[in-house]
Amino acid sequence: MDIQLIFRTWVNALTQPGEEFFAAQRENASATLSTALKWIIAASIIAALLGALRSSIFSSTTGGLDQFVDLLPPEVQDEFGTDVETDASGGPAFSFAYIILGPISFLIGVGIYHLITTILGGRGQYGRYSYLYSTFAAPLMIATSILGFIPVLGGCVSAILGIYQIVLAYYATKVEYNLSQGRAIIVVVAPILAGLLLAICITVVALGAILSILRNFS
Repeated sequence: MDIQLIFRTWVNALTQPGEEFFAAQRENASATLSTALKWIIAASIIAALLGALRSSIFSSTTGGLDQFVDLLPPEVQDEFGTDVETDASGGPAFSFAYIILGPISFLIGVGIYHLITTILGGRGQYGRYSYLYSTFAAPLMIATSILGFIPVLGGCVSAILGIYQIVLAYYATKVEYNLSQGRAIIVVVAPILAGLLLAICITVVALGAILSILRNFS
């Protein structure tokens, strides 16, 4: 595994977006599902380690709370102690779970795009498309984890990178499946709109349930 070549490919994917880059990568002999999974798994491991480190750092910054807790009654101290211990142990555990969740979510996400393109008449290979997608998904996964160390600003930049990932997905989809501009846009936007619609439906149902409960108590 040529680390330098991989790093250069990731950098080019992020800094030279466009159809030319993905068209060239499409002809790469290593443009396979196997390569994509190796990159995503590696990025997931790095992201998990960074997440565990971030949880450890931010949990240690709350250590000053212990002095305040010591002034409280014993029964209240027990409640605080339980919460703190749960948060401290749960953070790293969730981070390491990303080693499994990362690749799974990647395969599902790419699979959804592949299904939509097939419905729209696109012709391409799932494995090769996975590789094209991983050229920017893997480095962005690591970059987002690093930005997690920066309060507020890191979240804002991560949101911008999320939008940028959609743009890169558009180019990769258009090239691999030989789609028109309009159909490629539909492919990358449809899952987002479906997710927003689902979130709205869940919110409406939840609010309806809450209002119904409040009426029963009134």
